[in-house]
Amino acid sequence: MIELQTNFDINSTEIINFLNLSGEEREMVLSWRNHYNVRMWMYSDNKISLNEHINFIDRLAGDTNNFYWIVKNKDGISLGTIYLNKIDFKNKHAYIGIYSNPYNEFKTKGTLLIQCIKKLAFKVAELHTLKLEVIENNKKAINFYKKSGFNEEGRLKEFVFKDRKWHDVIIMGITNDL
Repeated sequence: MIELQTNFDINSTEIINFLNLSGEEREMVLSWRNHYNVRMWMYSDNKISLNEHINFIDRLAGDTNNFYWIVKNKDGISLGTIYLNKIDFKNKHAYIGIYSNPYNEFKTKGTLLIQCIKKLAFKVAELHTLKLEVIENNKKAINFYKKSGFNEEGRLKEFVFKDRKWHDVIIMGITNDL
């Protein structure tokens, strides 16, 4: 099996597995995830405690289907988080997720994050298909994913309850284009 619990360097971009983060980096990622502009688009939009976050990262050590990394550009600036979930190595597919560092104004960080996760998935893990889920009212993300080559493939009706109402979740996908 491919070793994904490691760090990577892709085009001078440092990709650090959550298992290899320093205590300070773990807290930094937690601050991103708990930032309102990030958590408002998550299924679970509650604030996460440091203890919950550390326990989550520690559980990743025994997980062979879910991998998380932070991405730093060539100047060492932390751009955000990327992840592969529900990896099926036999059928060569997985779900992806990204969220950018909300404290960073780096203009092309989203593009760099999506390029990194696609290269990890298609070149390193040798997957064939990637899927993602996005809440229907996250128009900015939907447009970004479309520009990144993802197409709408389905819809989960009234799948997430947020802000006292039900929301559909759009399933988007892409096949290996690298």
